[in-house]
Amino acid sequence: MRYPQWIAASLAAGVLLTGTVSAQTASAAPAASSTVAASTTPKASPKIYVSNVPYTAAQYKSIVKAFAAFDGFETPYVPSRMITGDTFKKVSAGADSVTFVFKYMKVSISPRDDSYSYKGTTVTLPNSNNVKGKWYKVGGKDMLTFPLDDRFVTIYAPYQSLSKTKLEHVATDVTRYQP
Repeated sequence: MRYPQWIAASLAAGVLLTGTVSAQTASAAPAASSTVAASTTPKASPKIYVSNVPYTAAQYKSIVKAFAAFDGFETPYVPSRMITGDTFKKVSAGADSVTFVFKYMKVSISPRDDSYSYKGTTVTLPNSNNVKGKWYKVGGKDMLTFPLDDRFVTIYAPYQSLSKTKLEHVATDVTRYQP
């Protein structure tokens, strides 16, 4: 057996026995075995960047006004973080919720859980104290609902412009607004 073949065989045996490739052995190996080294290293998950939502004084006024339209539901809550690159557009009061419209997502805050009648998947939300949320589909849209104090928050990307992972990372950043 020639020396380069012996190195490749040793490298392959080491990977099979230990599941790892040492840096010293990998650097001496021929180019063909570099794919083995690449396939045995775990891939890092992509970094998700979030930023604060920069509400203006006028936007805070409209948020307070939207929550004031509900009897017993007047305390305003606001999404405080968003995926970097997103922008807040408006807030509106619906029949039973207040909805924040962003460029890439919508966040609805309601006194009731609209997800209970749907089958879904329960997840523990990142950056939370074990807050459980439920992913479910409505009209082909993935929606995530979780409890917050005496209300429920539903977050979704209407045009599927944000992944579930990204939505989970900003979901629990809904906080009580205190002027």
